[in-house]
Order: sequence, then C-alpha cells, then structure tokens
Amino acid sequence: MGSGLRKFRQTLSRLSKIALDSSCFIYHIEENQKYAELTKIIFEELLPQNKLKAFASTLIITEILTKPYLYNRPDLVHDYKDLILNLPNFSTFAPEEQICDGAALIRAKYNFRTPDAIHIATAIAQKAAAIVGNDKKWEKVKEIKTIILEEFI
Repeated sequence: MGSGLRKFRQTLSRLSKIALDSSCFIYHIEENQKYAELTKIIFEELLPQNKLKAFASTLIITEILTKPYLYNRPDLVHDYKDLILNLPNFSTFAPEEQICDGAALIRAKYNFRTPDAIHIATAIAQKAAAIVGNDKKWEKVKEIKTIILEEFI
C-alpha cells in the first residue's frame, strides 16, 4: 500500500462523520484509475465496516446522474442509484432553509458556484468533521476541514 493511501486511511479513521462530494462517487463507480484506490477506502472499507459515517446533499443525485442520462447509460444510472441508496452508514440531506441560507453565505464569502456552496453548507449544517472532494478551491473555506483527494496521490 502506498504512503498516500495509508495517510488517507489514517486521516479518515480519525473522523467520525464526513460529507462527500459527488466526485467521490463518480471516481468510484467509473473506476477512475487515479482515485479509485482512495474511494475504495471510503466505499468498500470504512463505511461498510462501520468505522465511519458519511452523508451528502441530495444535489449529488443531479450531479452524478446527468452524464449517464445524457449518454444513455442506464447501467451507470443503476450503479449510481444502487450505491447511493444501499451504501451502509450513508445518508443524504435535502437543502432546506438553513442549508440554503448557509449556502448563500458561502457563495458571498468565497464566490463559489451554488452547487459547491450547497455541498459545503450541508456539511457544516450536519456537523461533518470534514468534507471530502477534489476541488482545490474548497481549501480556502475556514468553516470546515476539507480533504482533497489529489493531495493523497
């Protein structure tokens, strides 16, 4: 096992609850060569073994399913839905008023796109210890710890 994988596992093992960005799901289902070993730690090890809890905004459904629908890939639609609906120790949260208000604050403060602001606001509202994704811009957010997959490659 590479040192990046070991460090990633150790980083996540110190946390009890994380938020996941849609990129984590996409890399995992599509077996992205660069990031699949990292996402396996989340989806095939820590969550199924009850060593970690995770959640995401329901917005991931829109982000994740758009391209499979566009390219007429019902197999991918099925795989993504199956992962989201049946993943142990994983929940989704719809953006309600508190999250939308928080997202507006994040957008104003950091000039992020609305989807990114909703993901981050959801993570903050649900008291995640960190949010995991691959957007380097998120590192400037002071309100929550960000874990960027690229940093473990």
